[in-house]
Amino acid sequence: MTIISIEGASAVGKTATSSALATVNGAYHIPEVASWWEKPKPDYPEWFFERQLDRWNIAIEKELHTQVIIDIDLFQPFWYNWSFDFTLFDGQGLEFVETFYRPLIEQQKLGFPDKYVVLYTDEANLRQRKAGDSTRLRRGFELNLTFIEPHQRYFKALNDFCPGLVHFIESVDIESNVEKIRRELPSCTKNHRYSIELFDFMIDWLSTHKAHKGEC
Repeated sequence: MTIISIEGASAVGKTATSSALATVNGAYHIPEVASWWEKPKPDYPEWFFERQLDRWNIAIEKELHTQVIIDIDLFQPFWYNWSFDFTLFDGQGLEFVETFYRPLIEQQKLGFPDKYVVLYTDEANLRQRKAGDSTRLRRGFELNLTFIEPHQRYFKALNDFCPGLVHFIESVDIESNVEKIRRELPSCTKNHRYSIELFDFMIDWLSTHKAHKGEC
């Protein structure tokens, strides 16, 4: 079967598209961490990383019987922290995140999805969708708008290194999102699932590129 990860800005339609695609395809939908787990008190730095591993384990188990749709990238701690110059979460640097993930990749206990789908639209549409959705507060919405361009550059770089890994879709509405993704599914491949080369490229790219252009 196939594991797909759906990405994009806040309010772009990730969750609705993931859920609708799972329904249409009879797939298993794995939501974002906050939907299934509550942070412990006190929290500890690796807690969020561990939940990504949990989501992967669930994906591998469910993949035996059906397609799996993961809402938000399992490798989010890398590019999200990078987008804010590693100043968030008490300054969790790239090396700190890599130290947790690398052994898991090497031991094939955590891997890349067969396909990333990155949804996008312009800021005006995102604001309109946020205003029209009373079910979610989206407290970090304004902050998250600042990393849309770096986020797209990162995924474009991944796709340049591993052609076909990432598919960008303009998010017009949920129905058309689902149709476009379904047309893309036959091109999925598992050759990169536990690729150390892809992981090393990701680390190197993040360490040599600034999230915001013009920074020294």
